[in-house]
Amino acid sequence: MQRLNTKTASWEIYSGLCARAPLMVRADGRGFKKLLEDCQKPYDLGFAGSMVQATASFFEDSGFSPALAFTFSDEISLLFLEAPFAGRVEKIDSAVAGFFSAALSLNRGKLMSMDCRTIPLCRAEILEYLAERQDETWRNHIFSYAFYILVGEGLRNADAMQQLRGMKEKEMHELVFQKGVNLAKTPTWERRGVMVYRKNGRVTQDWETPLFRSGEGQRLLSEIIEAE
Repeated sequence: MQRLNTKTASWEIYSGLCARAPLMVRADGRGFKKLLEDCQKPYDLGFAGSMVQATASFFEDSGFSPALAFTFSDEISLLFLEAPFAGRVEKIDSAVAGFFSAALSLNRGKLMSMDCRTIPLCRAEILEYLAERQDETWRNHIFSYAFYILVGEGLRNADAMQQLRGMKEKEMHELVFQKGVNLAKTPTWERRGVMVYRKNGRVTQDWETPLFRSGEGQRLLSEIIEAE
């Protein structure tokens, strides 16, 4: 069908905005707190599995070719070494957000929505980006356990949040430990997130992700990126 050359085309002021590769595309859950009220706290393996499966489906069914993905909580980061849609940000963000919204809705049996952003990087910044998101995974891990311990003791959500705002990370860690939870012994995926990537032509889910700042983590990332 031939497109009409209308004045409205000139109103699409961001349609030509492009990002160079490599780039990260990060999808985040929108309004997930209410949608996940019936999930186990602080972590629900079923929901984590839904996030990982949606990510694996992206590799298999979306028509996109990310080099790797990293997911924790309600976010998914995708690394592209070649920019899809010639780097057109609006197209990338809308297509990625749309895919994950649909995939999660089908998986969970309820309407779920994700938003998306595109983050241009240079190759030297890839490791730091992933390491920072993994650092956030750990901070989220400590806070989540501390928060739900306080709520479990009878505090209202707002009061638990207020108490934790004045605490340092090591203090929250100690609070959790005193309640009998050793955070170093919790499942690796809770502490470090999950990676999805292709290995020998197959989509692999790595629930035992190494620390990206460690030698092992840096070697793994280099192997995955160089294989693309």
